[in-house]
Amino acid sequence: MNAERRPGASGSEPPPEPDAEGQPGVGDATMRSVLRWVAGTAAVLSVGALLAYGVRAALGVGIGGAIATANLYVFARIVDAFLSRRGHTVSWTLIAMVKLTGLMGGVWLILKSEMVSGVALMVGYASLVVGISLGTLFGPKPPADGTPPSARG
Repeated sequence: MNAERRPGASGSEPPPEPDAEGQPGVGDATMRSVLRWVAGTAAVLSVGALLAYGVRAALGVGIGGAIATANLYVFARIVDAFLSRRGHTVSWTLIAMVKLTGLMGGVWLILKSEMVSGVALMVGYASLVVGISLGTLFGPKPPADGTPPSARG
């Protein structure tokens, strides 16, 4: 038995959950889990569209899923910056406005070019809702004592 792992020693407790500052990426473990679920849902829907409806439908679903994942990632970064008060909030506000404009403009260009159908694009974008639901249900659970991970010291 290793002396460092004896009961009551600090090494026997589970390590604290890393926060956004300690790990590259975005948000806490739950947000990272939700992002993986959104991307995974988009991939599964794209494969399903490929098998059921062909390449063009799969491309539309994939583009919609990529937009959903990127949208959630940027949104999480913006919220994280606002809550932690890192940097100037004016610059994050500008990024949020550019994100919204880019999202709307990009979707409009994709639909205007008729590269993919709007239905396929929306099926892919629905991975946002499905991924958030699945990531929240099956992702990391909050601590039993009810304190947020950032409050632990």
